[in-house]
Amino acid sequence: MNNIKNMKTAGFHTCLPMSLDNGFFRTPLFLSVIISVCLTLAASVNSNAQSIPPAWAKGIAWYQIFPERFNNGDTANDPRAEKVFVNENRNTEGWCTVSWTSDWFAQTEWEEKQAGSFRDKMGSRRYGGDIQGIINKLDYIKSLGIGAIYLNPVFDAVSMHKYDGSTFHHADVNFGSAPEADAALMKAEVPDNPKTWRWSSADKKLLELIKLAHGKGIKVVLDGVFNHTGVQFWAFQDILKNGKDSKYADWFQVKSFDNPATPENEFDYKGWWGHKSLPEFNRTTDNLNPKVKDYIFASVKRWMDPDNDGNTSDGVDGWRLDVAKEVPIGFWKDFRKHVKSVNFDAIIIGELWEFSSEFININGVFDALMNYNFAYAVSDFFFNKKEMTTNEFIAALKQIDIAYPEENLYVLQNLMSSHDTERLSSMIANPGRVYNRESDEKNPTYYVGKPKPDTYEMQKLVAAFQFTYRGAPMVYYGDEVGMWGANDPHDRKPMLWDELLYQDERITAASGFTAGLGKYKVKADRNLLSLYRRLGAMRNYSEALRIGTVEWILSEDNNRVVGFLRKHKNETVLVYFNLSNKSEIIEYPVPVKEVMDLNGIEKIKIDENLLRFALWGNSYAIYQIME
Repeated sequence: MNNIKNMKTAGFHTCLPMSLDNGFFRTPLFLSVIISVCLTLAASVNSNAQSIPPAWAKGIAWYQIFPERFNNGDTANDPRAEKVFVNENRNTEGWCTVSWTSDWFAQTEWEEKQAGSFRDKMGSRRYGGDIQGIINKLDYIKSLGIGAIYLNPVFDAVSMHKYDGSTFHHADVNFGSAPEADAALMKAEVPDNPKTWRWSSADKKLLELIKLAHGKGIKVVLDGVFNHTGVQFWAFQDILKNGKDSKYADWFQVKSFDNPATPENEFDYKGWWGHKSLPEFNRTTDNLNPKVKDYIFASVKRWMDPDNDGNTSDGVDGWRLDVAKEVPIGFWKDFRKHVKSVNFDAIIIGELWEFSSEFININGVFDALMNYNFAYAVSDFFFNKKEMTTNEFIAALKQIDIAYPEENLYVLQNLMSSHDTERLSSMIANPGRVYNRESDEKNPTYYVGKPKPDTYEMQKLVAAFQFTYRGAPMVYYGDEVGMWGANDPHDRKPMLWDELLYQDERITAASGFTAGLGKYKVKADRNLLSLYRRLGAMRNYSEALRIGTVEWILSEDNNRVVGFLRKHKNETVLVYFNLSNKSEIIEYPVPVKEVMDLNGIEKIKIDENLLRFALWGNSYAIYQIME
């Protein structure tokens, strides 16, 4: 009935001329017909409106957290060997979680006894990061000017990355306060019957995080991995137990079932990119298996509206969707309808590494994506391709503008690094490559050591561009304190906290790397952290930086100087970057007598309506004009 109340705003009227009102139009039959028509029309209006991204996400600053490596807030729930190695037949005697502050490249006694390279052993390492650890650092996150958190998977899983879900309706038992009790609770349920679902301690801890984050004005978005699961996923375990007689036999892409009459095990199935540890859900060309979809949708609603009362303020604020291009788009169409029916203001973000206008358009299935094309352009111009001209850089960014509707441009996650790439500082320390390529020990020239001071100076320029350009800047945990590391697993080190004393990082040939070997001090970079905080505060202070239009006002190929303005209502912000080693004199006409230097936080007097200043080499300037 709420939709009917709003028909006037949608352009519909239910009133009838007096001359037609002969009594029939007041009967229950007629009213039921009118209600049905109105609801259908309202649904149509709402369906069309679904392509508009939520207003809260425009220009917001994101912080990506890899839970197992962010902060250990409860050592009593640390992972144990029986879960870590449930899929492996290994001697686990002596295995334990690793000290948070230990040398990343130092192997434990247990690791030293294992065969394989350093990389091979990292999949078994745990540090004990959990949800309580995130709760304990919400004030820190808020101090960065962050308005939304994107959490890598938090659902129960075997691995440290959690992309091998064992369930979608429970948080990982090692993220709560009672892992054993949570595991028992899960076993007592009928997983495909939501009526039997209960709230575990880990679930409640996740809901506590959401509540406390919301109280600080921070949105929370979860990672949805709906293409595949882990082999411990409850439905897949039933298939392993019951074979073709399992009620879930059609949930996965099974190639052949085991024949009990033969000594061999003929059971075979499709794993994601050939990884048998990640069985893929069954599907048609345009959708997932209906029963799989029902389970996913029930899980999604559980986290969006935990008490099922229609008030979604106690639930998550949206979803980041893993390997989105590999899931049939028909599923995403249904997914969008489902999510928006629960909370119309929720955001839907796709993991899409390429231009993806088929997913984000006026009738698209996603509101936003992880904007790797932004990262490609910025990394090429700022540090990878010194020969890239300013006009080529601007053209690369304009390709993004062309690819998507204007409303969506403001919510694209403008990231530079993530859990799937090397660290931003290490990218800069290893220039001249294609983004995220040759970023591990296979590259004999890859510098794996602590970046030098000039690297962090360049990172400051990159961060300044992230926080002043159109879109929603996203910081991968630890980049703001100067964490370094090659691609996975080295981009997933434990977070550097200023209050902790870390062992030196000693990198030897045993690491597999050949460049950058040596001993390095490990501590948070306070100077870099201070800059990120200033940039976050500046963005929150300026509406023009968050939601203003973009206009390029300067492009000098020879000097590698660029400038653009952001404008919203009576506020204009001028932003300039000089990537050369020489200073440049910048002039720009302004209609006021003074401007605010947002970088130096001081007012600048203007003579003859002309802003004139020296832009030093390898620097940036940000000026605010209020008319």
